[in-house]
Amino acid sequence: MSSNVPTLNCNQIPKPLFGGTSNANDLIKNFGISSQSNNGLPNIENHTITNASIEVVIDFTRPDGQRTRPLLVEGKRLYVDEHYISVWSPILRAWCIECPDRELILANVQYDHILEMLQAIHPTYKDIDDQTVHVLLPLAFDYQMEGLLHRCECFLVNHKLPFLEKIWLADRYKLNRLLGLLIKEMRPNSKVDLSGSRYYGLSDRVKVLLLERLHGAAAPDDIPEQPLDLERFYRVSDLNFASVRSKTGRMYYVNPYYLAAWSNIFQERICCLRTQEEIYCPCSHEELKAFLMAVYPPQLRITESNIGPILVAACKMESPGLLKKCAQLLLSPTTKLSVFVRLSLLDRCYLHEMLSTCLKMITRAEILIEMTQQQTYDCLSTKARSAMMDRLALLLKKSGMPSHLCNRCKTLSGCSDVTWMCPQCKTYTESTVNRNTGQGINNPNMLTSTNTTQLIGNHGKLNDQQNMGQMIHSNVNLNQNMQQQLSQGVGQNPGYNITNAGNSSSQYKSGSLRH
Repeated sequence: MSSNVPTLNCNQIPKPLFGGTSNANDLIKNFGISSQSNNGLPNIENHTITNASIEVVIDFTRPDGQRTRPLLVEGKRLYVDEHYISVWSPILRAWCIECPDRELILANVQYDHILEMLQAIHPTYKDIDDQTVHVLLPLAFDYQMEGLLHRCECFLVNHKLPFLEKIWLADRYKLNRLLGLLIKEMRPNSKVDLSGSRYYGLSDRVKVLLLERLHGAAAPDDIPEQPLDLERFYRVSDLNFASVRSKTGRMYYVNPYYLAAWSNIFQERICCLRTQEEIYCPCSHEELKAFLMAVYPPQLRITESNIGPILVAACKMESPGLLKKCAQLLLSPTTKLSVFVRLSLLDRCYLHEMLSTCLKMITRAEILIEMTQQQTYDCLSTKARSAMMDRLALLLKKSGMPSHLCNRCKTLSGCSDVTWMCPQCKTYTESTVNRNTGQGINNPNMLTSTNTTQLIGNHGKLNDQQNMGQMIHSNVNLNQNMQQQLSQGVGQNPGYNITNAGNSSSQYKSGSLRH
């Protein structure tokens, strides 16, 4: 490792660690930027914002202003930024230093696997799934990518895989936190399937842990996630050599090329670094700290408690990749944030394309009305309030008849659009509300479904609405009236009349219908 630390002074801009540019004109040329001010920034990556997500696309098969170092894998080339991969992997960093002007040949790996790895660590932030986790773990382990190992471990902790498969992965790739949680989940004398090749691939240490736990040994203590600190940003190094100062005065040492991949603001600052000693950041100290911890490996896990400053920093730093990560959390149905808080955060960061998707979580008009009574409602933009009105109009449009929310896809449908499944015989029937005329709505006594006769005759004693399985009422006024009328009919006459779809009277035995 070279002892010469790149520095910044009035006559010098940041030098790359591995050779290359040495003056402002070379740096601008290297980034593909014209010296004319009207030509702006390099076209390093493309990103689009839709109503559901933010898509960041990077083409690693072609060099651009930032990614110029070729990786040769199976005879094919992938272009990366040597500074960026050096932040993630000390192995790749050492190779870049040893071969500053040559392409890196990666042997014994597959082209698709390396591409998958690059898409996982770059601002594209590709999701990890049951298949890719088996691809990324060997690469992260071999290249000593602690940040990627941490991300894979978090995936395995929160997702279901076979127990023995998780144990083997935790043992093979030294995921000690995952291993401790798995051992703790075991109960003494519990039945564990230890058949298969994965068991024979376990180390002796893990086999002993399994044996002792099955025979009543105490569970190991939980290993907390490794805390993130800013110690590496407090001092200059050959990797973090440029100083960045927040608008509140706090200064950190960072790698400007790494941050340029995450922030359009840093791309601009690099182009202007001709006489400045430090890079000015338009964020406060807390926002800059949150930004650095969120983009530098192992990358701070975004949660409901810390998403506020991270999202604001991503907006101020113009970071599509970090905005994508925040948007995934805000639009997730499992996030424990109110819809109003999500709406406010999206509105504050001008992610107006996602407002309609966020408001789809509201299925009752009265909840939307209550949102207008919030103390911070006046802080919403006109765009956000307009989106609320659009959602309210849609809900009121469907208020004339019962609506139903699908438990699986969360789609709100009118009663006439729903097909019901009998919990007893598992056959499908049409809705009990007339699809062709308004008689079923105007007169709750009129049940016009063609299968009403069969449904009531065979299953007059339905137990619970939850046994209907698929749908939930969100507007039950009409349904309650129908049940009330039917209950009165049952109490007064054991053989009451109900008009069927053919408008002919039929005799039914006493019973109840739960729609």
